[in-house]
Amino acid sequence: MTAATRQSTILPEEARRVLVSAFAAPAGAVDATDDGLIEGGVPVLVRGEARIVPLAEWHSAGTPADAEELWHSLSAVCLYRAGNWSLLDLDAERDDAIGDYTAALRAVLATRVRYWIYPDGVGVALVRAGDGSPEATLSLALHLVPDGWVFHRSPGPSQDVPDLRWSWGDVDALSADGRGLSL
Repeated sequence: MTAATRQSTILPEEARRVLVSAFAAPAGAVDATDDGLIEGGVPVLVRGEARIVPLAEWHSAGTPADAEELWHSLSAVCLYRAGNWSLLDLDAERDDAIGDYTAALRAVLATRVRYWIYPDGVGVALVRAGDGSPEATLSLALHLVPDGWVFHRSPGPSQDVPDLRWSWGDVDALSADGRGLSL
């Protein structure tokens, strides 16, 4: 089945287990310099200073049960590691790194972003995106970003305004390039 004909796609079970056991920040994800796969077949897409871990993509107004379960599982482990989440205000107009990140999130039609600050200066964000229309592609992704992109203690514009676009085709390309992912 091609990416164009899939109704929904979710990260394979082994990769989901790795993300959960690594508290959503597996070894190698933050330091990735190129698109690729890390331990457990977890795909990482490098977008400037952002590391995107695609979790799920679907084509319907409702969220598939397994994607919803992954959202809650990752929220729970992030809560355990870093405390309660905060919601990123996607409507706020700011002239700092948070404003740059939220503008990039709006450009990919992000609708809900929960975030945590990990002790090592990494912002971890769970991002739902898509406009919810019947013909839209909706997605769930994990973003690993500099903490100043989501938290006010690191003011100033980012050095790299991120382009956060991705599709499951980018994940499929990792397999086509011989980088090991097969769905």
